[in-house]
Amino acid sequence: MSEWINSTLGPLLEQVFGPIDMLLTGVYMPWAKLVALAYFIGTMAWVFIGLKKEYVNLEAPSNHIWHDLRFWTVISMTPHVIVYLYL
Repeated sequence: MSEWINSTLGPLLEQVFGPIDMLLTGVYMPWAKLVALAYFIGTMAWVFIGLKKEYVNLEAPSNHIWHDLRFWTVISMTPHVIVYLYL
């Protein structure tokens, strides 16, 4: 499967991401990791703190935390933060 993906999508993806890779070759990796983590954590904070509960949960069946979409956004993004921390 990966051979097929590389042979069919590889040339297209190389055209798109090649210039980005060349641009980022000089970036010191810990800084890149910190910026990526800041984006994830910043988005999580913005969703949970910045968005009004009434706006996000217009038709929620109750006011419990498990019906709050902001809570589930933070839960669903946490594995991404963990991956970026350890890789």
